[in-house]
Amino acid sequence: MSSSSHSSTNSHQHPQGSCPMTGKTYDFCPAQAGDARSPCPALNALANHGYLPRDGKNIGPWDLVCALKNGYHLSTLLACILSFSSVFLLGQFRSVSLSDYARHNLIEHNASLVHKDDNNGAEYAPTRVDKKLLAALCAEGGKVLPNRMTLEDAARIRIKREKQCGHLDSVHGEIARGEIVIAIGVLGGKDAATNGVKISALHEWMQHERMPAGWKPDHTQGLYQTYKMAKVVRERMEKAQQPSNKPVESH
Repeated sequence: MSSSSHSSTNSHQHPQGSCPMTGKTYDFCPAQAGDARSPCPALNALANHGYLPRDGKNIGPWDLVCALKNGYHLSTLLACILSFSSVFLLGQFRSVSLSDYARHNLIEHNASLVHKDDNNGAEYAPTRVDKKLLAALCAEGGKVLPNRMTLEDAARIRIKREKQCGHLDSVHGEIARGEIVIAIGVLGGKDAATNGVKISALHEWMQHERMPAGWKPDHTQGLYQTYKMAKVVRERMEKAQQPSNKPVESH
């Protein structure tokens, strides 16, 4: 895997999902005019590195499975669950474009950590990362471990976003927690459940939608590990939002 960002900045096209500048390598090349991209940095990075078609179009469920396994070292089971559940929720069983993931309130949801809400009733939500929200996300890290985003930090920022934007239903709440948990688990390495992920790596991945410089997967991120991490975030959120039981002082 290469996280190189030395590909040409000259404008070009990605015919049939291939890149004339990077060839068959997994070098980074940002989206070009006409390419489809989603609100999900994970999927966009896979396209920018060539694990998915670089134009972000005509992607089948098994293409998603292979890309998640090869790009992020997800287990086969977890990759299948994420891929097939996503096309089921979108109602597009043969193929999707990354832009389909922006259809509001299917998989995409309000209270995203780095995207503005869809407040105008549009069918498609914003796909560009909001720099202010990304800065706020990164500023929330480091409270438990210096320069790292832990599961505790993730729970805290999820609470803040839902206070700002409104409470999510149970399905989208699970999706939202799963998004940050998988990011921490994959980018943070095999000890991410305890030590989190470097904030700088998370920032680079989200802002530029590319694999962080020097990053290589050191483990297979499986379903059970992801479930346990998501449970930690959910329990931290529930505990933090419990009403205070402080006794009322009498006067």
